[in-house]
Amino acid sequence: MFSELYNEAVIEFDMHTESPLFINSGNEEQLNPASADHTFFVTYRNGIPVPTIPGSSLKGVFRSEAERLLRDQGACDILRCPCSKRINDKQSNDEKKAKKDKEHTENMSLGEIRYKESCPVCKIFGSQVLKSRITFNDSYPKGDVKTGRRASVAIDRISGASKGGALFDFEYIEDAVFRCRIYLRNFFRWHIKLLFAIFDRIDEGYVTFGGFTSKGFGKMKIDNVNITVRYYDKKSKIEGYTDTGFYMEKKIEGRDNISELLKNVEINERTIEGCDLRDDKAL
Repeated sequence: MFSELYNEAVIEFDMHTESPLFINSGNEEQLNPASADHTFFVTYRNGIPVPTIPGSSLKGVFRSEAERLLRDQGACDILRCPCSKRINDKQSNDEKKAKKDKEHTENMSLGEIRYKESCPVCKIFGSQVLKSRITFNDSYPKGDVKTGRRASVAIDRISGASKGGALFDFEYIEDAVFRCRIYLRNFFRWHIKLLFAIFDRIDEGYVTFGGFTSKGFGKMKIDNVNITVRYYDKKSKIEGYTDTGFYMEKKIEGRDNISELLKNVEINERTIEGCDLRDDKAL
């Protein structure tokens, strides 16, 4: 599925914090005794430590919601993903059958077979036997960031009272705008429509990020969306695209404008099972 580069897309957008955001750094051993027990995840950018939303966290949230949205289309659960085992078993059986018959009965590449046998979510986000089409960058804040600090205590589930010695404090983001970037390679239009459906779920508050989400943390708002699309098959000119010499490119700004281009795109069994990118129209 990746032996030939057919198209690419870069989706950029802002995520505004609508409620406090906490992403644990995982560093429990603090050298500074005045620091919180649980600090926000920080990376260095241009030599300055800044709070960051890891790309792995973004991908995990988007994948989990994609599994919910595509459950009726046969999406599997990442914790119990059967795609890898099913594909490996089928591949092993096909090899035994081919060896017995001394010929292959299917004129399909290994990548096409694995893609066809994968669930809709694994077709985008990848699995142990299929490379991911989508990449999430780490997201950094735009401008100033306001941080807060709270104390919390663990609750005994039986007595309903606080547990002794379970008091801790944590650091969180109160107000910030994070710039996010998603890369897609060899995509179908339904892949992008699925991502925009998840954007809607984020705006509605059903999709949250980080920890303490049951306490109201992690609600975000999507804004300032744009997408840059490239097509590398230049045999036919595509209306509205600029020929750069290596590829045809178009930048589309505004969430409404992008959604308008996707309004006739359906996510159903026929579109999900399609393997040939040339059967899909240009965005």
